[in-house]
Amino acid sequence: MSMILSASVIRVRDGLPLSASTDYEQSTGMQECRKYFKMLSRKLAQLPDRCTLKTGHYNINFISSLGVSYMMLCTENYPNVLAFSFLDELQKEFITTYNMMKTNTAVR
Repeated sequence: MSMILSASVIRVRDGLPLSASTDYEQSTGMQECRKYFKMLSRKLAQLPDRCTLKTGHYNINFISSLGVSYMMLCTENYPNVLAFSFLDELQKEFITTYNMMKTNTAVR
């Protein structure tokens, strides 16, 4: 079954999470992917604005815009078209809900 397992919003310049975690599954594969999430979040400024990372049975997709990155973890058979459509919608919702100046000054 193909599905989205986790999603995050992260500030690009320093990898600060701007959203709470949405993952509930604690399998070994998921824990390994969370490590990739953290590693990627620290290197987002060096990566393309749209990207897919294949990690075993999972894919990590992300888009970055206006200093914020929107990342998701999904099963390997989840279509990339749907993944990026989801991320585009997440981005639109975040931008309309939150003041971008506040995201730039947010602290842990």
